Amino acid sequence: MIRQPIICVMGHVDHGKTSLLDRIRSTTITSREAGGITQHIGASEVPLDVIERLSGELLRKMNTKITIPGLLFIDTPGHEAFTNLRRRGGSVADLAILVVDISKSFEPQTYEALEILKEYKTPFIIAANKIDLVTGWVPSGSNSFAVAPAATRLPWP
Repeated sequence: MIRQPIICVMGHVDHGKTSLLDRIRSTTITSREAGGITQHIGASEVPLDVIERLSGELLRKMNTKITIPGLLFIDTPGHEAFTNLRRRGGSVADLAILVVDISKSFEPQTYEALEILKEYKTPFIIAANKIDLVTGWVPSGSNSFAVAPAATRLPWP
């Protein structure tokens, strides 16, 4: 059997890395962290049945079957003092998720994470987080992002 791919979640402090994982895992880890900020490296297994439940409609549309046992997420802290933990996470990852607070853009640890990923040649995706802070953002049910018509939008800050 194929092992679980290791996915490292990286980014600047307070960009929502652990909150994103809390949503996927249906947990409340963030609420137990001092100041809501992760200060250690954490690992979480997400079994295949959870992946299929969360992405079932997409898998059906793409006519795709998953053949891995699940995913192993490594949550790294974003505070500048934890460079070594981000480096460790990035060095073992098969894939990384670089979480960016859309209202703050790239910050120092975002750039640092990019350098780590480049050094280890780790493929990654960028997760634009906190889109609800975008002026004119309208919740749209199962869709990921919808913007109100231009006439109702306020100017970008």
